[in-house]
Amino acid sequence: MKKHLFFLFALLVTAPTAWTVDQTYYETIDGTTGATLRNELCNITRLGPQNMSYEKLWTAYYTTDVYPEDSVGKAGKIWDMYSNVLFTPGNHQCGTYAHVGSCYNREHSLPKSWFNEQRPAYYDLGHIVPTDGKVNGQRSNYAFGECANGTRLSYGDHVGKGKLGASTFPGYSISAQVFEPDDEYKGDFARMYMYMRVRYKDMDMTNDHGHWMFNDNDVNFGFTYYAVDLLMKWHRQDPVSKKEVDRNNGMDSVQGNRNPFIDYPILAEFLWGNKLYTHHFSFENAIASFDPEFILGVSDGWKETPEDINDTNADINHTASKQLKDGQLYLIIGEAVYTATGQRIR
Repeated sequence: MKKHLFFLFALLVTAPTAWTVDQTYYETIDGTTGATLRNELCNITRLGPQNMSYEKLWTAYYTTDVYPEDSVGKAGKIWDMYSNVLFTPGNHQCGTYAHVGSCYNREHSLPKSWFNEQRPAYYDLGHIVPTDGKVNGQRSNYAFGECANGTRLSYGDHVGKGKLGASTFPGYSISAQVFEPDDEYKGDFARMYMYMRVRYKDMDMTNDHGHWMFNDNDVNFGFTYYAVDLLMKWHRQDPVSKKEVDRNNGMDSVQGNRNPFIDYPILAEFLWGNKLYTHHFSFENAIASFDPEFILGVSDGWKETPEDINDTNADINHTASKQLKDGQLYLIIGEAVYTATGQRIR
C-alpha cells in the first residue's frame, strides 16, 4: 500500500518570521494527549487576558490588527476580515453604521450572547477582531457555517467578505441561517474557536445559536460533532498565515497569552483530528510556526518518524529522487515528498 507524504522539503527556506517563542512556554504539553493535553493548554492560556478591558480593545488593535509597514497602500490600516475597506485606526470607530464602509467595530467572532458576556471572555483578543460594522450586524449571533447562495453586502466599491445564508454543511439544520467567512479567513476563525474552547473549557457557550457549535458535557472537548467537522475542515484548508502569526505575537504583547493552535497548528489534530488518542504530542516531532523549517500557509507542523527502509511491506516508488535530511530519507516525486515507507504527512 502506497502512502504519500508532503513534508515541505523546502526545509532550506526560512519562514518569514523574526521572532521566537521559548519552548518552555508550552513545556507542560510535551508527551500529553487527550484530556491531559487540553487541560494543560487551558492552564497555559489562562495567563491572559492581563490588564485588558472592552474599551482597551480599540487601542489593542493598533498592535494586533493593522496591515504591516510593507503592505503597499495599506500600511497602518485596519485589517478587516469582514470587508475590503481600509479603515483608519481611531478615526472610523463605530458608532452607528448605515452601509458597508461606515465604520469598524469590535466583533465577537464567538458571539457574546452565547456565553452571557462573561468576563474575561467578553474582552479577550483571542476572538475579538475589528470588522466592518454593517457586516458585523449582518452576521449577528448566527453560527459559522457554509451556504451555497448567501447574501453578501456591498456599497459601491466597499464589499463585504462573508455571506449569510441557509446552511449546506452536514450536521446543521438545512433551513437555518449561518454566516460563512471568505475562504482566506476560515482557518483564522477556526483557530480562534479552538483557542476559546481550551481557554474557557468550563464556560457554558451554548446560549442562542451557540448550541450548534458547543456543548457543556465535554464530548469532543466542548465542541459539537458539527463544529469539529466544520472547524477541522477550515483549519486544514486554510493553514496558519503570517497575518495570524503577527497577530498572535501582538496579542501576547498586549494581553499576555497566546493562541497555541497558531503556534503549533498540529495541536488541533490531537484534540479533534487524526491524532486523537493515537499519538502523544511531542516537541521532537512538532514544528512550530515560528521555526525556520515551518512554511506558513502550507505546513501542518508535524514530522512523522520514518519506519525501517527495509520494510518489505512498503510500496516504494523507486523512480523518485532521494534526499537525506537530519538522518531521515525522503523520496520526492514531483512536488510531493514521501518517507522511505511511502507515508504521507499531508
